[in-house]
Amino acid sequence: MDSVLSPLDLTARQAPEGPVAIARPHRVAAAASWFRDNFPGEVFYAVKANPSPWVLDALWDNGVRNFDVASEVEVELVASRYPGAQIAFMHPVKSRRAIARAYREFGVKTFAIDSEDELEKILAETGGAKDLTLVVRFAVSGDGAAYPLARKFGVTEEEAPALLRRARQATEEMLGVSFHVGSQCMRPDAYRSAMEMVNRAIVKAGVVVDIVDIGGGFPAIYPGMNPPAMIEYVNTIKAAFEEMFVAQNAKLWAEPGRALVAEAGSTVARVELRKGDALYLND
Repeated sequence: MDSVLSPLDLTARQAPEGPVAIARPHRVAAAASWFRDNFPGEVFYAVKANPSPWVLDALWDNGVRNFDVASEVEVELVASRYPGAQIAFMHPVKSRRAIARAYREFGVKTFAIDSEDELEKILAETGGAKDLTLVVRFAVSGDGAAYPLARKFGVTEEEAPALLRRARQATEEMLGVSFHVGSQCMRPDAYRSAMEMVNRAIVKAGVVVDIVDIGGGFPAIYPGMNPPAMIEYVNTIKAAFEEMFVAQNAKLWAEPGRALVAEAGSTVARVELRKGDALYLND
């Protein structure tokens, strides 16, 4: 990998014919350090945001030891590259083969669910294992997010108590709850609203919850999109967590993706032609 001071330096020196990807591992390192220093819990990198080996290495080298994976390929990638990493398979819908390989070959014991059918699949493919950490994912409002996810995954507040009780019975390890407020969330209070809703379901279920996973959704700065300061999100989450009816030593998890790697790279492309407001690139 060649090094340049800036994209301008690249174009002045080489005038490349094709598009060029720019990697900025120092920006990944800075973001990882910020989350490590400011988030009052455990940070799981959402690998799907950017699974490039140099991104993963930059995170690992800067203290990120936990990974949120969404596929069998991501499980194998992280497990083979970082022995000892904590891997959580947080996609709520997984193939039977992916479940079996994750558990039996790579030692993954944390799985997300949003239905009893998914729970039964996990129990079947792990041989009824009792050493699982099961995380029940909730559907929450995506108001304020550029890309809402509530209609795709998650159990409703009304259905959640029964699933929480069933998951609690199924494992002798930890029980968690999770949600996703939507990608590029522009409102810190969206996390508080989601945590209050999840808390109501926990109380109704009457179970002990050991993990509160607030998912991802942390925004990045783009042209025309200037979200509140990241510390406002952290402070809001911390305050809401302290009000939840969970185990006294309950863990707080987050799954940032975009917020860790949005500044990690860019592409230098050449404009081949302009037609009015349309630009034709060589990428």
